[in-house]
Amino acid sequence: MRLVLFFGLLLAQTGALAQALTERNFQKHFDDYGVRGSFLLFDQSANRFTAYNVARCNEGFLPGATFQIPAVLIGLDTGVLKDTTQLLHYDGTPPADPQFSKDVTVGWAIRQKCEPCFQQLSRDIGVKRYQQKLMGLKFGSMVVMPESLDSFWQAGMSRVSQFQQVAFLRRLYNQQLPLTPQSQAQTKRLFRLQSRPGWTLYGKLGKTRRGKMSNGWFVGWLEQAGSVYFFALNIEPKDGKDANEQFLKGRREITEHLLQELSLMPN
Repeated sequence: MRLVLFFGLLLAQTGALAQALTERNFQKHFDDYGVRGSFLLFDQSANRFTAYNVARCNEGFLPGATFQIPAVLIGLDTGVLKDTTQLLHYDGTPPADPQFSKDVTVGWAIRQKCEPCFQQLSRDIGVKRYQQKLMGLKFGSMVVMPESLDSFWQAGMSRVSQFQQVAFLRRLYNQQLPLTPQSQAQTKRLFRLQSRPGWTLYGKLGKTRRGKMSNGWFVGWLEQAGSVYFFALNIEPKDGKDANEQFLKGRREITEHLLQELSLMPN
């Protein structure tokens, strides 16, 4: 069943007077992976949202590793990162995984999910520069304090909703953020995941804990046949247990199934 609404309330987030919103029932795809959650898609050409569980799309969650996108942007814009080939220098703190005990490029850190790398990047950026830059990015509500500088995206009071994730990605894609065009262009290239004839997928996965429950993200955009579609998926296990392999795979796989159902990606 489809329900079409008009979202004038999104003015502050999207910069448009109103966007049509179509609600769709995608519950089967979430059930197949034993999760509950929500999905939001914005079709830039049609100026239209498609949503599953629209009320939940407005709820705020910790951003987890999806915060790597604004972190890289801020690193580049402040000069902490000279460019995307610069090495992130390991500071000697024992990481959870020995493979992270070395200097690596930003792209490698993103692909290998190197949390210590981004903790070091945050320490290099510092509280003051984060607070100044995040105000202009409007990436949800990030609470950055000295005692949480290397963890505020994984724990604490920081929150971002799916509508805010999509609004931020739209501004990044269209280079409308109050940062240098070069830093925005370089960041976009870093988050390309897959390219096939006719389409290219960009995005970032994330995982945090919400109380005793795991919470998972997949956010990004799909370029297809001259159009662009921005998306944000957020899920939690139905049984309240910790993340298992099905949950971890489900973040991207559910999103791709939904994009296929919407005829935006080939099966």
